Amino acid sequence: MNVRRYRAKDMSDAMRQVREQQGADAVILSSRRVEGMLEIVAALDTEDAPSAHSAPARSAGRSSAARSAGGRGQVSVDSDLDAMRRELTDLRHLLVQQNGASESAQWAARHPLAAELVAGLNECGFNEKLARSVAGGIPEDTNIETAWSRVRARLSSALVTEQPDILERGGMLALVGPTGVGKTTTISRLALRQIRRMGRDAISLVTLDRQRLGAYKQLQAFGQMAGVPVMLLENERELADLAVRAGDGRLVLVDTAGQAARDVAEQRLFAQIRSEIDLETWLVIAATHQGRVLRQVLHAFQGSDPSALVLTKVDEAEQLGETLSVLLEQRLGLAFYSDGQGLAEHLHAIDTLYLTRLALRETPLTRSAPIRAPAQQSPARPLGSAAIADRLGPLDQGMILESVVPFRKSAHVGL
Repeated sequence: MNVRRYRAKDMSDAMRQVREQQGADAVILSSRRVEGMLEIVAALDTEDAPSAHSAPARSAGRSSAARSAGGRGQVSVDSDLDAMRRELTDLRHLLVQQNGASESAQWAARHPLAAELVAGLNECGFNEKLARSVAGGIPEDTNIETAWSRVRARLSSALVTEQPDILERGGMLALVGPTGVGKTTTISRLALRQIRRMGRDAISLVTLDRQRLGAYKQLQAFGQMAGVPVMLLENERELADLAVRAGDGRLVLVDTAGQAARDVAEQRLFAQIRSEIDLETWLVIAATHQGRVLRQVLHAFQGSDPSALVLTKVDEAEQLGETLSVLLEQRLGLAFYSDGQGLAEHLHAIDTLYLTRLALRETPLTRSAPIRAPAQQSPARPLGSAAIADRLGPLDQGMILESVVPFRKSAHVGL
């Protein structure tokens, strides 16, 4: 144990002396004012950071103790040193925690309004760094209602959105993402949206998911009910061949097998055929994922070059603020989100204002009427709320994807 006493004019000068003499690992044991000077006592655990002078002396001392007590004194000395080392480590951690708490308390005392906003955002799941960034800059004399309005506006405008035109012009669109996020259901929802707008002749469904038999049956059940072709392909090469035969203006929706983030990170989906065909990919993510998991998913699926995000299971998220915190860290835009089990009425074009209000727990999940988005965005409206009798029959409108029932129609296996 290397213990030294220092005198300095202030604490910064004392800390400089400690760092120069004993290094950054030294711990201040006490401080006091003596004759107008600041006197501190600092200690360094020489077991962790031995010096050239202390190491031989310690070694000689141990050898002497071992010879004088037959080895029993050595055990006692080592035990005392270990206990002192643990105490110093605990003291160091305590000082760090107290220093952090003191800084937070001082900041909250200087900025009471911002501290209240940050506390509210933290409670909703937004991380500390984002919360301070959003709350910063709001004048302290602002009333709380106006302050929350500004926080809401900042979060809403910061969320990146995407308005892809592939649904208008047609082409090949593949949905990728981990298992269980709702890719197959989202495929069916997008297909129904396209049928309502363009007719059933403008859509085809393809699945590359040969791992889950239920996924193909679910998509096939929808295809038979809606009267659109469904194909089960073996590999990406067959997808390239299909792209050659597909007509202009037709939308081909491609369902893919779910993969764990650690597995997909080692490969690049569609890498072999992307240069041959015009293929767009969207990444489907679930709002129920923890922030750490969601970051892993976004990073892992970068290799599939997604151009937009689809956020599912919004209604099941315990803290939507945690999800939005992650989305605000990256630049991939949101295109759609879903918030229920319904096939048509629970898929929405992105509305950042509504999602922000939902994350801040300012609005119930049930939407009695569409909430208008900011001027630069299209208003979000439930899909399928209007009748589609001209495109689908009465039985089709009440379909349940999770049920696979026999149909009189034959399976569609081609374009």
